[in-house]
Amino acid sequence: MKKKNPRSKAMIQYILFTTLVVMTPFIVVTRFLQGTVHDVSHMGFFIFGHEIPYVASAAVLGLIVFLIWQRKNITLRRIGGGFVIVGMIAISQKVQDLYGGMSVYDLQRNWHYVAYSAYVFFFFRAFNLRNLPQHKAIVYSFTSAFLLSIFDEFFQLFFSNRVFDLCDQAKDCWGCIMGLILILFVSETYGTIKIRGQRIWKKRFKDYFKDPLSAFVMVGLFALVFILISPLLTDHSQIITLVIFTLVAYAVVFVVVHFTQFKPFRIAFISLFAICVLLLTVSFVKNKDGYITHYSYHQVLSVPVGLVIYKGLPVPFFDLMIYPDGFPRLVDKKHFFNNVDKKFFLDHEPSILLVGTGWEGQGGKGFTKEEGTYFTFNNFSIKGTQIIILKTSEACKLYNRLRSEGKNVLFVIHNTC
Repeated sequence: MKKKNPRSKAMIQYILFTTLVVMTPFIVVTRFLQGTVHDVSHMGFFIFGHEIPYVASAAVLGLIVFLIWQRKNITLRRIGGGFVIVGMIAISQKVQDLYGGMSVYDLQRNWHYVAYSAYVFFFFRAFNLRNLPQHKAIVYSFTSAFLLSIFDEFFQLFFSNRVFDLCDQAKDCWGCIMGLILILFVSETYGTIKIRGQRIWKKRFKDYFKDPLSAFVMVGLFALVFILISPLLTDHSQIITLVIFTLVAYAVVFVVVHFTQFKPFRIAFISLFAICVLLLTVSFVKNKDGYITHYSYHQVLSVPVGLVIYKGLPVPFFDLMIYPDGFPRLVDKKHFFNNVDKKFFLDHEPSILLVGTGWEGQGGKGFTKEEGTYFTFNNFSIKGTQIIILKTSEACKLYNRLRSEGKNVLFVIHNTC
């Protein structure tokens, strides 16, 4: 009996898994399993009055068993790779799905990272047997994962009535990088990347993708830029803006990395960076006891751009949220807030929820009123929360007055239209 070709077997497994990646979200949505996945993710047991999720417990137990099983193969390099992946998970949890309220152990939230990490494994397994060079395997696996993610989003858009979400693509790219680290730095099943004595910098831009280390760094930088920018521009009206911001930011990072190999540029860049940090630090120190020190609205190349300066720190274009304790962070640029978003706001138990609807009042939709003031019962604080909806310029003035009076305010600023 003729033996089955291992190359063919690996390729069949790769194709089947790729099909599974596309079909699983479709099946979950069409069979109304999303609620079940959410419920399973949040099932748990109580120990000393604290709820311990089953999913998190199983993950920790599995990791412990795996480490005991592989204890003889543990090296500093593999430990380092594991810590990098933990750091990547921490970054993704911090910047993605802010309004979603999903936990770190939520299966739905982590599907993209797990699925595309596994995708890279099957890709390497299929094409390693075909002697694909390592630098090409890195670039091709990342590129194919990116294209598969685009196809997956279009598939969901037309066959399961879901939206085309570039934020999900960013998660897929991030999961792909996790998979590359697992393969090349942790398991080392299909080769490894030498770091010691290797140079990332190349003479020509195209040469960066002809070396395993530099190719890995370049695709990793793209995934990092994408994962940081995408959660700030998820609205469909912002898709083109998101693509432009991501490509421009990546190009700038790419160019900076390339030219830092030259000492004059390195000195100039470090000096400029230090000056910017110093100016921002001085501005913050001078205005740290204030609130919003400037707000304005301009047309830049026919694009409406707002500028808010909070405690001396400028925030152009992007939307901003200021927590009740005064801590600011960039947030998703939304025109409409759904019930999950509003639940997130109320969960911080503000006495006043202040919403700046944009300089022309086009944002801040989804509340009982599109402009004005009303009260709602807050299930988290068990008392009423005042909701004030105003155009951004008026909301900034009111915020300064409310904070000077010591009010507990959560402020959401739409910084464009």
